[in-house]
This record gives sequence, C-alpha cells and structure tokens, in this order.
Amino acid sequence: MRRILLFFEIITILLLSSCHAQLLEQASISYQKHHDYTSLETIYQHLTKGMERTDIERLLGEPDYSPIEGQYYYSSDREDYLENGNVGQNKVSVGVVLDYNNDKGILTDELQMFWLVPIGE
Repeated sequence: MRRILLFFEIITILLLSSCHAQLLEQASISYQKHHDYTSLETIYQHLTKGMERTDIERLLGEPDYSPIEGQYYYSSDREDYLENGNVGQNKVSVGVVLDYNNDKGILTDELQMFWLVPIGE
C-alpha cells in the first residue's frame, strides 16, 4: 500500500512539474512576441536569486534597456505612474529590472536582485 501511495505522489509531482514548465514556456513565448504584462508577471514569479543568466535570457529574450553593465530592464505593455508621480505626469512602462552585480559590484552570471516596478529611466 505504501508503494502505491509513493507511486501516486511521484506521478503527481511529475505532472505538476510538467504543467509548471508548460506555463512558463507559454509565458516566455507570449512575452517575447507581445511584451504583455501578464506573461512578464508569470515569468517574474518564477525568478529566483542565483538563476543563471542564460536561463533568464532564454525566457525573456533581449532586454529593452541597460543603464549599467549587469543591470537589465524588460518592459511590458502595462503603464503606471512612478511612486512619486504627480498628477499630469506621464505614465511609464511597468517592467522587470534584473541585476547580476553582486553586493561588491562585481558582475556575475547569476541573478542577484530583481524587481517588478514602473520603469522611469
């Protein structure tokens, strides 16, 4: 009986992993084609500190902007005001900022920090 339960647990984990991978792949395709916020948010939710840069670039494609080496901006079709935005101020794209520089400012190949924010640069 224990073996049957263990078998079903393993099958469930494999099925969930497969669904997770398909969802992420669909979000990647959609984001790279349309730069839609929904797909970018899905990808953002799956990012983790320490992820390899090549894996992230496979998901997101080329960045839209890079103010400094190791920091990359990916915009979306969603717009919002900056936190300190005044009435009448232009809206900016909401996007993901990725930083591969460690706390000593040294460029790495692993994700160090990331944010989903209105991009005002």
